[in-house]
Amino acid sequence: MALKLEDQLGYNLNRTAMLFRRELGRSLKPFGAMTPEQWQTMNTLWESPDGLSPSEIRDITLQDLPSISRMVKRMEEHGWVERLADPEDRRSFRIKLTAKGMKLEKEVPDRLQSHFQSILGSLSKKEGQDLLSSLKKLRTALGDEYS
Repeated sequence: MALKLEDQLGYNLNRTAMLFRRELGRSLKPFGAMTPEQWQTMNTLWESPDGLSPSEIRDITLQDLPSISRMVKRMEEHGWVERLADPEDRRSFRIKLTAKGMKLEKEVPDRLQSHFQSILGSLSKKEGQDLLSSLKKLRTALGDEYS
């Protein structure tokens, strides 16, 4: 007998991801309707003083290069990033934060923490740590190089 849909891992992971993405979008709305992919990129740029190439952004966000190009264009329009020539490869460029983008590092994580605190508060600290550990293991098993 087949498992009920609500008892299947894939269904629960996918549905949880969709619901979490919806909440992430709501939480990011005050920042010019920043998307979850833009947030991932910004978060990585805060840790990457030399910026990122479009290929590196592709590996982080799992988007195709045309989508990344459109996303970066919107991020430039918001004044969060700029494109600079890659000093090691004249044919390429790197995406770097502007002063406005760097300033968001102080605001966005606090907003997300506050927004998700009530949602994730239903888990004990140990349950939260176990969930994160299990998700990282699953990402590794699925071949995620950023896990």
